[in-house]
Amino acid sequence: MSEYVISAYGEALFKLMEKKNIEKITVDELCETGGIGRATYFRNFKSKDEIITAYIIMKWRKYERKLRLKEHQINDSYRVKSYFDFCYSMRKKNDLIIRQGHHGAILSAYETIMTDSDTEQSADTYENYYIAYGLFGIFMKWTKGGYAESVQEMTNIVSERILA
Repeated sequence: MSEYVISAYGEALFKLMEKKNIEKITVDELCETGGIGRATYFRNFKSKDEIITAYIIMKWRKYERKLRLKEHQINDSYRVKSYFDFCYSMRKKNDLIIRQGHHGAILSAYETIMTDSDTEQSADTYENYYIAYGLFGIFMKWTKGGYAESVQEMTNIVSERILA
């Protein structure tokens, strides 16, 4: 599936979610807003949550390549800080997803990202799932607290207290 398709549907979905609950958004509305046909939607997605997951993964992979994050160990403070920077950059969308009760789509993205199951370098291990779920839990606590801690404070918490 192309980044264009993911981006078009993702941006359209978030735009519509700002106006109404995701459950009330029809495929026709989504396709019209995204400027892509119904056949493309049904060929690529089974649900709106799949769009959210694919969108987050796409954004993360671009970010990951740009910052060359794969060159750093998962517990490297640079990589941890980059993770929280990314989450904070997606704050508006994350809050919208969580407010509408679809945080499972975020968790699905984290599972894919942490296990690299969408790449040829898959690391589908227990450790990767442990990290994915742990980071998701920390992320949810951070968002529910209104992002009270700074990105650097979150990096310190994870690097010094959890991954140490």
